[in-house]
Amino acid sequence: MISLNAALDEKKMQRFSRSFGDTTNQALLRLAISVSKNCAFYTNPRGKGKKKIVDAINKGARLNITALPVKEFNRHAKTNNPAQFVKGRWHKMDQSQILRSEEDVWNFIEKSREGSKSGRPKWIPSNRKAICKNKDMDAVLKRRRKLAGIAKGSWLGAFKALSIKVVGGDKPRLGKNYMNWAQKHMDMGRGKWQPKRLGKSEADLISNAPSTKDKRIFSNEDAKDAMKSAWRNTIKWYRDQCKLKYEGKGART
Repeated sequence: MISLNAALDEKKMQRFSRSFGDTTNQALLRLAISVSKNCAFYTNPRGKGKKKIVDAINKGARLNITALPVKEFNRHAKTNNPAQFVKGRWHKMDQSQILRSEEDVWNFIEKSREGSKSGRPKWIPSNRKAICKNKDMDAVLKRRRKLAGIAKGSWLGAFKALSIKVVGGDKPRLGKNYMNWAQKHMDMGRGKWQPKRLGKSEADLISNAPSTKDKRIFSNEDAKDAMKSAWRNTIKWYRDQCKLKYEGKGART
């Protein structure tokens, strides 16, 4: 969870918010909303693309499992002394390493994730690795790819929760095509808004995605970058709105 205790006492922000007609509470809310969107962007791998995340899912699923054609798999599965060739040598297998169904493959991957801070499969020794049929691995990968973007989507969930609190026009919105693959997981995040007196208001952005606990996925530096970018974007937004409001009136912004 990231908790923002931002005191909006910077002269620029006060000037722009007053000129535009917003309260400092609304300015803080707009800042928090900008931070939430940036958190999604800065969650690793950084950016709005899906490919790197899908590649990581595929790599994790295959980390400890070798997928084989049906005939080759059956040859290993039916022998009295099953073994697989890994890294230049043969390793004996027991029946638990012969994954005979799609669910077996799924459960083996899930077991390898137990105790992993990142939520990703952990490497296991060669003599404990498993085999499965190609078609079962393909089916599991298809299911797991649908989970891509949980961490990023959780921050977008905080965006959605806070954006409805904005009063006035030009409310922040997520376009339906903005990381739509991650928006499917917005239920994994939430935002809390506690308006109080000046300097005491709080906006909390909460991610319930397990992978956000991994510093490699979302670090303190990533959070700082998201905050810095949000400050720049919010001040620019107020500046642009003031220019629009006072265009042709001779007002200085």
